Amino acid sequence: MQWWMTRRVERQATRMHEVMERLDVDGAALARLRQGQAYAEARACCLTCGTSDMCLRWLDSRPPSSEPPTFCPNRRLFETYRKG
Repeated sequence: MQWWMTRRVERQATRMHEVMERLDVDGAALARLRQGQAYAEARACCLTCGTSDMCLRWLDSRPPSSEPPTFCPNRRLFETYRKG
């Protein structure tokens, strides 16, 4: 794998965790769902997502939004596993 591809994958994975943190997603519960398969699918979806520019703007927004972004393909899953 090319170095730039490795770096892109790392950034996308980090971004997914930043979104999960912002939305207060129960990552442990999500990771247990279907023996980790749902988490792996969400991560793959994030890695191939075509809206990373919108995601970055949403993460950088001030004040921070705690509403799931409508453009996120993982929105429903993240909403389901929000704490509280």
